[in-house]
Amino acid sequence: MFVLKQFLKQLILPPVSWLLLLLVVLIFWRRQWARKFLIVIFCLIAILHSGLVGYGLRYPLESRYTPVIHPAQAEPYDAIVVLTSTSIPAGGLIPFPTIDVAMFRRLDEAWRLYRMRPRPIVVSGGHVNPFTPAANENQIARNYLIRWGVPPTDVLGEDRSRDTFESAVEVQKLLKQKGWRRYLLVTSAMHMPRSMLAFSARAPEPIPAPGDFSLGELKLTPLDFFPTLGAARGIAESLHEYIGLANYYWRIHISRDE
Repeated sequence: MFVLKQFLKQLILPPVSWLLLLLVVLIFWRRQWARKFLIVIFCLIAILHSGLVGYGLRYPLESRYTPVIHPAQAEPYDAIVVLTSTSIPAGGLIPFPTIDVAMFRRLDEAWRLYRMRPRPIVVSGGHVNPFTPAANENQIARNYLIRWGVPPTDVLGEDRSRDTFESAVEVQKLLKQKGWRRYLLVTSAMHMPRSMLAFSARAPEPIPAPGDFSLGELKLTPLDFFPTLGAARGIAESLHEYIGLANYYWRIHISRDE
């Protein structure tokens, strides 16, 4: 099921979705509706690659939960749970294992909160891509916290989960084992609505502590109405979150029925 989900995600999200739609037009090109559909596709590509649309899609996700400026406003809590993003193993021209920007910012937020109120940090997330060998991704992320000065005894790893929903299930097991209940949940602001949906259902009581915000003050220029590579990437990320939200609503509903 997990592998099937990975394939479906690639088919639904750009750019494969655009290629499939263009393939439909090519197959039925002799039909009048296909030529009209080509114009629709062209307009959709232009709209869904503009900065204004990207801001409109991302804003509801990032603005839903406010950051925890000081941990005192969230106390009491027993731990800090930070969700992994992408870890990059050494290989090719990459001399040392590292992490992507989103993961760095998530860890930085967890570290900031830890310095003000030291609590055990649980790094949750394991190997995701089923077609590549595991590369100790969770340990790569934990090593950053340890290098920044967090005692190894305060850095715990949960590396069995492959997505956010599985993270919630596995974290709940760890929390139950430790006798913990309330915890700060740290992830990217855009990813927080989906994370809170899963964790509230499977590992209560999460306290949202979003980091990795990407939206500043909206200052439109004429260039923001043009399709750009950066806008296209951001829109694809936002669509991924909305699809994930729909998927998690469904999974929680089915699980309850079972």
